[in-house]
Amino acid sequence: MESIDLLRYITWYATQLGVKLTTNRLIKFLYLADLYQARLKDGERITGFPWRFMYYGPYCSEAWQCIEKAIEKGLILKETFTSKFAEEREYHLFSCYDPEAEKLGNLFHIGVLSQLQSAIKKFGDETALLLDYVYFETEPMEGVRKGDLLDFSKASMPDVPKSVQLRKIPNDKIRLAREKIKLLREQQKADRQKLIQEERNLEKFKDESYYKFIELMDGEELETGLKGRAKIRMPQ
Repeated sequence: MESIDLLRYITWYATQLGVKLTTNRLIKFLYLADLYQARLKDGERITGFPWRFMYYGPYCSEAWQCIEKAIEKGLILKETFTSKFAEEREYHLFSCYDPEAEKLGNLFHIGVLSQLQSAIKKFGDETALLLDYVYFETEPMEGVRKGDLLDFSKASMPDVPKSVQLRKIPNDKIRLAREKIKLLREQQKADRQKLIQEERNLEKFKDESYYKFIELMDGEELETGLKGRAKIRMPQ
């Protein structure tokens, strides 16, 4: 299988969910696919890309080149927009409407596919949450520094909870439990309404700086290792 098949499937699946992926999110989902494969296949990856820890987590130029190749071949679509906060800055959104792309899911291990789909559903529209997940919950990112090559041999499946042998519960305790569950559901409903109201109140504090930061994270990254001289001119 080719990396471009994985890229195409990710973009197609996100599009089916009504999500148009930014550059950052698309690249991070490529990384997660490699991680999920490595967890199941002793460090083996789908793409073989040399992922490194960059400014916003895992990145490599090969991932961006793969995106450009998919665009050139017409396999995915790219829409370019000008930033609301800086006229000289642009960002991109990617989509795929080709129904044939669905079949590409058959190329991947079901364990990889299910985890990847779950991640896209959860983080497809949430750059900040996606970066938190990638930073703090993926093994290759543990203990690395900026510019370090990521080691996928660290990848391991999360521990599965052990099954517990349950004792038979008396009928009177079952009735009591049902009553408590009913009260709990009522409390959850009240808490849900409260959470909705809190979210509405929180929106008031998401100012231009907040959205500017999110947009900055969704842009393209630059690789480290730039060389040259910088001249600093002091004001008169």
